Amino acid sequence: MLKRGKFIIGILGINIIMFYGWRLYSGDNSWLLAIGINMQHILGLVFANVFTFRAFKRSKNQEWKFWFTLNLGLFIYLLANLFWMVFLVQRESLILSDTAYSLWLTAYALFLSSLINWLKWAKPNTFKGVYLFNIIVFMITAASISLHFLIEPIITLSNSSMWKIITMLAFPIIDLSLLFLSVITYYLIHKDTDKRVMLLIVSGIFLHTMADSYAVYSGALEQYTRGGLSDFLWLSSIWLIGLAGYYMTADRDEPSKSFEKTYEQMTGILPYISTVVLMLLVLESYQWDLNTLILGLIIIVVMIIARQLHILKENNQLIDEYRHLAYHDPLTGLSNRESFEEQMNSEMENNENSLTALLLIDLDRFKVVNDTLGHQAGDYILVKISEYLQQILGSDTPLFRLGGDEFTIILSDATVEKCERVAGTILETFQKPFAIYDHEIIVTASMGISMYPDHGETFEKLFRFADAAMYLAKEGGKNGYRFYNDDLNQKMLRRMRIESDLRKALEEEQFEVYYQPKVELKTKKIIGMEALLRWQHPELGWISPAEFIPIAEENGQIISIGEWVLKTACLQSKRWQHDGLSPTNISVNVSVRQFQQGTLLTLVKEALQEAELVPSLLEIEVTESIMQNTKESTEIIRGLRDLGVQISIDDFGTGYSSLYIINQLPIDTIKLDKTFIDDMKSVDQQAMVRTIVDLGMNMKLKVVAEGIETDYQLNKLIEAKCEYGQGYLFSKAVRAEEIENLLQEAPEPDTQLALSH
Repeated sequence: MLKRGKFIIGILGINIIMFYGWRLYSGDNSWLLAIGINMQHILGLVFANVFTFRAFKRSKNQEWKFWFTLNLGLFIYLLANLFWMVFLVQRESLILSDTAYSLWLTAYALFLSSLINWLKWAKPNTFKGVYLFNIIVFMITAASISLHFLIEPIITLSNSSMWKIITMLAFPIIDLSLLFLSVITYYLIHKDTDKRVMLLIVSGIFLHTMADSYAVYSGALEQYTRGGLSDFLWLSSIWLIGLAGYYMTADRDEPSKSFEKTYEQMTGILPYISTVVLMLLVLESYQWDLNTLILGLIIIVVMIIARQLHILKENNQLIDEYRHLAYHDPLTGLSNRESFEEQMNSEMENNENSLTALLLIDLDRFKVVNDTLGHQAGDYILVKISEYLQQILGSDTPLFRLGGDEFTIILSDATVEKCERVAGTILETFQKPFAIYDHEIIVTASMGISMYPDHGETFEKLFRFADAAMYLAKEGGKNGYRFYNDDLNQKMLRRMRIESDLRKALEEEQFEVYYQPKVELKTKKIIGMEALLRWQHPELGWISPAEFIPIAEENGQIISIGEWVLKTACLQSKRWQHDGLSPTNISVNVSVRQFQQGTLLTLVKEALQEAELVPSLLEIEVTESIMQNTKESTEIIRGLRDLGVQISIDDFGTGYSSLYIINQLPIDTIKLDKTFIDDMKSVDQQAMVRTIVDLGMNMKLKVVAEGIETDYQLNKLIEAKCEYGQGYLFSKAVRAEEIENLLQEAPEPDTQLALSH
């Protein structure tokens, strides 16, 4: 099938050829001309009737009423033309048949009814205000033209009967009604499933009203002739409506972008085109008297001016709203980061002789709230916290939300005591629990404080220093505040240096994997090794993992570093076997970031294949923090278990979800955190250790105690029936070469024991 636009143009082109071809053929024979043109109308009406009836049969819901009344109107229209054809043939006269005239009026009334039915189905209450304005402008134009050129001349006909005048007035009145409803339909067809079907109908009705208007105008002036513009417009309108029915029953293709664009453009300029037409008619017909054309133009001009003034007012309101949004947080209504920077710079410029403090507040563990209760609960808490802060500070102290869970405060005429008082009040207020979803939640905060000009003279420095102090407060246990100082500056510089040098440490082979033995406590037989990362910086020397691992976690370097550690440990385990040493289980720590990356399972497979290592000799150690995403973490761990790899929970007993974790995950080992071992002289601590060991044994898990340093701790663990452990009492973490000596000197481990679980 041809593309829709080309097909329509083709049909209309054929009609033009037939119409004007018959005019040439008829010559001066008006009767023959009328017969041919009426026959063309009948042909078009048959086509329109067939396909609008099919559309009616296919339509659903309330749409069938529209197609039914439209089809009925076309059928009555066809009958009218058939009556007139009979009248023409029998009488050989061009005088209109009264029956045909009445049927045409009836058909127009049915067209009007069909549009009303469509509008009911399309729900015009969804109109945009701009659409209503456009429709009113267009209809004032149409009404002005109709009154001036059609209705007034008909009313003033002195030589016509009242009945003839009424019947002549019926057409322009119905046409105005049709035009009004078709314009409304035009502005509503953006909601229709196929815009172009309804656009064809609207175009057809529009052409029909134009044809009627021109015919009535010509008739009033007694200048109407057959075969003129009116007849051609009538014929074109019938075919357009018929084509709409045809496309309603054909397979619908999606509207093209060019069609959509053209439609939107016409929607906007339609009232202005009609206004220009009205202005041209006013200029052409102006005789220094107040007529309906001038009156209509005045009303439209006033409406356009009023609309433009309204648009200007709305634009000013939008500008004010955007300006407010540009400087305020939409959730809490507090001033935002842009406003904070501007006001801080203003404070520094205007208060050079006094101190100005910058307090940076970051909520502790706020991500847990979002992950557990959802972001709606998190937003509620943020709003409540902003209200608390405003109550504490009062309206004179600037408070800002930077985004996420960060807030800032600017204190003018600040002193250390004033900052401490404000920070202390905030921390105390935050101890009040939030009640939400039947939960009571306490949200704590960590604060960093920097002061102008003591700590810096630019916004960037002060903010960076407050941020560094805030992180120091978090590292110190959270729920506290810290002032920036020179020591902190040194720590921050060191942290920045470590963060920068981490990126090249792997490439320059500054890392080394050390190994710490795990032993059977009673026999001190080595049952496995834990791979531990060490970093010897060329200038800073040995850097503790406790210092650089958190930084690597934050900046994502832990992913590439963790991959290197895993592959290095697997290769080393295989190398020991090649050297004749007994197969030894090796444990590798895996970070949360590696779980989140989603490639851990593939990485472990590659490491095992590359080293040709038996999967049961590899143990992956994870922390309880992986349960931030329970579903994904469980799937990954099950995948590792399916490979034959063992799973261990590190630092067990320090998290709030320990029992939940061991119940949910397919794990083999729990590692008792060093904090439990350090205080083994406490009777309560010994009881706690026994409880955890019993729990592990009952769940058929291996329990490994970490950080064993004294014989006393060892004996108490044996008494608690803990079977395995590691610590300085047996060996520190050492290089691979020293481990070889330990393995050669140590008694042979029980192979079944080493490979168990």
